[in-house]
Amino acid sequence: MRILAVDIGTSTVKSGLIGFEGDGVRGFNTIEVPLLRPEPEAAEHSADYLWGIFKETVKETIRKANTEEIDGIVVSGYLFGLIGLDAQNRPLTNIFTWLDRRPAKYLPRLYKTLDPFEVYRRTGCPPLYIYQLAKLFWLLQEKKTILEKTKTILDAKGFLFLRLIGEKVMDRSSASGSQLLNMYSLDWDFDLIESIGIDPGILPRLVEPNTIIGDLPVSIANELGIKSGAPIVAGVFDGAAVSIGLGGLNQEIATSHLSTSTMLRVASPYPVIDKSPYMRFQTYYSLKKTWLPGGAVNSGGVVLRWFRDSLGGLEKVLAQDLGISVYEILDREAMLSPPGANGIIFLPYLSGERFPIFGNNSSAVIFGLREWHTKRDILRAFMEGVAYNLNLVNEALRENNLRFKEVRITGGGAQSQLWLQILADVLNTPIKAFTRGDAALFGSALVALETLDPAFELNKFDIHLSFDRIALPSENRLVY
Repeated sequence: MRILAVDIGTSTVKSGLIGFEGDGVRGFNTIEVPLLRPEPEAAEHSADYLWGIFKETVKETIRKANTEEIDGIVVSGYLFGLIGLDAQNRPLTNIFTWLDRRPAKYLPRLYKTLDPFEVYRRTGCPPLYIYQLAKLFWLLQEKKTILEKTKTILDAKGFLFLRLIGEKVMDRSSASGSQLLNMYSLDWDFDLIESIGIDPGILPRLVEPNTIIGDLPVSIANELGIKSGAPIVAGVFDGAAVSIGLGGLNQEIATSHLSTSTMLRVASPYPVIDKSPYMRFQTYYSLKKTWLPGGAVNSGGVVLRWFRDSLGGLEKVLAQDLGISVYEILDREAMLSPPGANGIIFLPYLSGERFPIFGNNSSAVIFGLREWHTKRDILRAFMEGVAYNLNLVNEALRENNLRFKEVRITGGGAQSQLWLQILADVLNTPIKAFTRGDAALFGSALVALETLDPAFELNKFDIHLSFDRIALPSENRLVY
């Protein structure tokens, strides 16, 4: 069986044809998605441009794979995106991404209306500006005329489904990251939505991730270079796809994805919230009555990308001359600084953060910088700061009896052996990196395979992943 898997990310759209008969991933392709910033703190995607990129990357995958025959299509996507559509399903807005900070200033007003812990208890989502709930409240305050014309809201993946098959749907996995879904009933929390003055009629139909939502129309199949209209499976959000692809349905295995942001999640057969009042982690839904308590933190590879673009001009030139990645140059520099970065501490909150106690308005800080420090110390401090930040999630999970024996990680940052070792030392847990394939695409394909093949059982599937590198906690980890 050959599954066309597509992942809609904040930075890129990726696609590949996944085979389960020894041919692995064929035709892998990725295209960057431009981030629009029409005003301060805005971070948007053009819906029409995203649709064009989706088609372009799928067509290129089909061309590279040299086949027109596929058995199914499945899509994963980033959480928290929101677009408003009018009665004719025309976009009234761009897609507001999780990086859009404009709703943040209205969060105090929102939580004068709502009890933040009660919202957390019902939805598994802490009181943060990233969620669709806060975005809708912001629209109500600043763009009420647009909201009044809005007949449907969708996320990025849902908008693509609308263009593909004309259906307005959202899978429950993605909806669980909206702060609009009751995590116990797995239905929209209508009382919560109505309490802030929003008509629940704008919400799309909910479906389980392992649902066939329709067949690809022949006209679009022809445009994409696919021979026949294939069934489209709803799929899960990107973090859940990564977890599934890394074997994260096993409750002894935590999963992580060190990319623009990073996350740490572990499977649970029931919803879990933080027993402390700090609401330190979220609980989203995966599929088949499995939840994913954990935390995605805004700060991951984005800190090195900022360093590359703002301070890494020389490294860019050197990397081009050597024919290697600029991140490999930065990694080598950071290795020359000792654990602890010679006393520099970095708080990696370039994009704010998702911890309610300090996150919504936090900023990045380089603390302890002296005249004798070098660029290598700053680089290492950046890596350590991300690890310490992720450790806040690690500690919160363990305090809530969500324990695991290892962390399986993927993403661009997992290419760095130094960063893996820092994570192993800070989290005090073995880290196993999977970087030779795309875990999100593979995880989505597994969801589609179970949906399309009744004989296949995802819970019993032994993945036998081959890990590129392993980092174990070192004896001198106490230097941190």
